[in-house]
Amino acid sequence: MTPENSGEADSMAAVAVYIVRHAHAQPRDSWAGSDKQRPLTDRGAKEARAIVDHFDTGPPGGALSHDLGAAQPEPRPTLLVSSSAERCLATLRPLAAACGLPVGTADFLAEGSDACSALVQLKDLAAGGGVPVLCTHGDVIWGILELLEKTGMHLTGPLDVKKGSIWVLETVSGAVESARYIPPDKV
Repeated sequence: MTPENSGEADSMAAVAVYIVRHAHAQPRDSWAGSDKQRPLTDRGAKEARAIVDHFDTGPPGGALSHDLGAAQPEPRPTLLVSSSAERCLATLRPLAAACGLPVGTADFLAEGSDACSALVQLKDLAAGGGVPVLCTHGDVIWGILELLEKTGMHLTGPLDVKKGSIWVLETVSGAVESARYIPPDKV
């Protein structure tokens, strides 16, 4: 590869963006505080810990942290971004601890956010390379999936957004090329 076209190859690289739906939280009708502060339930905390098992969380460049007999894990995250709702932040904390990464927040991941704007932001994050993992709410994910379906994209796996699940959006040159569903682990 020559120096003048090395950037072109980088822009053609496939980048997966991982979108996590927050784990189970205290029900709205039984929580007296601010909705933004609703914590995870015990089940939700187990779901958050189970998300870690989907990723390679061993030392960077080291051996995989998973059993060789298990399915190949997703790559090690390089960026964690969440809605500022406590239930989303708490969902990513175990993964953050396992990878030694901070969890940033972004308004485009907030409940009720515009799915079109969120999709644009996801594509921008993918353009930065690495392995971004985002945590948001069901309505935002459903909106993104509807937009992808309208473009004629085939979505692999069941069309669902269970709490603690992950959607993997494979992007190439800023365009989402495919999407696949990883259901939540039974905890």
